[in-house]
Amino acid sequence: MEDEVIESAIIDPGYDSYKQFFDHDWCKAMFNAVECSPLKAAVQTLLVAWRSTNGAHRLPWLMVHSLKSFADGGIKGQFQFRNSYSEEFINGIVDNIEAAMQPTLGFEQRAILHRVITRLEGEAFERIKAAKSQVVFDVRRYWDLLVQASEFRFSILGTQSLNYGALFFAYEDFLANAIRTKDADYTSKETRIQVAFAQHFGESLRDYCWPNDNAVDEIDLSRRIRHTFAHNGGRYRANLDKYKSRFDHATGTNGIKLQGERFVVSKKGSKIQIMPRNTAYLFGVLKDRISKIVEELA
Repeated sequence: MEDEVIESAIIDPGYDSYKQFFDHDWCKAMFNAVECSPLKAAVQTLLVAWRSTNGAHRLPWLMVHSLKSFADGGIKGQFQFRNSYSEEFINGIVDNIEAAMQPTLGFEQRAILHRVITRLEGEAFERIKAAKSQVVFDVRRYWDLLVQASEFRFSILGTQSLNYGALFFAYEDFLANAIRTKDADYTSKETRIQVAFAQHFGESLRDYCWPNDNAVDEIDLSRRIRHTFAHNGGRYRANLDKYKSRFDHATGTNGIKLQGERFVVSKKGSKIQIMPRNTAYLFGVLKDRISKIVEELA
């Protein structure tokens, strides 16, 4: 049963796809822009949530990268340790050789022996160093092994849709918090964001940041995908048909060019398979909207 479930799950096999998407320079610029603005708390809440989502997004990449750093550090550590022990090691050999000889070595003989052993130790170290430098942690091979492990695939499958949703939910919460800078008691249960945002900040900004359901817009598409995960188990439904050109129905990633603006739908079960590139792309879309809001309202 588990194998059947895993086979129907489509994941991005690309290691680099799981690198961070969060833009720290942009984040700093936003913090500076709202330092004296009523939007300060809303922006802080949003960016903390987005940075946390970025952390979850990059965990697969970070795990492999950390293991590589550990492996590389072990080799470097051995080389560094050699610097601290080599002289003591050479002197110990000279002492042992001298103790075994009768009569004992003279000063000049001991100096010659020390130089010879130092040279031999150095040559041996360079041979070992050259050999170990050829030992490279194969990130790609290790990653390829990982993505075949069922538990690892489950972790990727589970986190990607959550990350995508978390980005959008935090954005929606930001819009509500922005409205609360004008109406402290605002709740979307009483007045839709679409209506309240336009009342306080104008229809032009509202249409860019939270368009109506008839619009063909990135925010509308993301909102519909969020809705299908929240209410339809992530299954493709007719409410997405006006964006059907953005969806690829497939049984795997072979033959599909994975792009952030395109979505993969598993032919088995019609479930949308959120890829890390989708999340990174959504971050870019939402980041533009936040920049616009801060520019006009801060």
